[in-house]
Amino acid sequence: MENFSNPEDARTFLRERFLRMLGSLSGMQAQVCMQEKTNVTCKLGAADVDFQHIHVADMSTPMGVLPHATLRVSDIISIDVPQVLSSQCNN
Repeated sequence: MENFSNPEDARTFLRERFLRMLGSLSGMQAQVCMQEKTNVTCKLGAADVDFQHIHVADMSTPMGVLPHATLRVSDIISIDVPQVLSSQCNN
């Protein structure tokens, strides 16, 4: 990581990296582990500006498939994106 002269520059750099990572995940299939032992699969979409919600598509739940949904980040335990791992292993 780069050396930054002040904490604000470091925060700016890390925020930009985080936003680029979120953007690169858009449209990828993911497995989401949520509170109350709920596991769903979906296509990741956009996140809101405060990163409080993630918008997803084609969410498969134990109750059926939802074409569009919004997940609260506070309800999410983990997000697994197998495409990212497999593409890193192939490089």
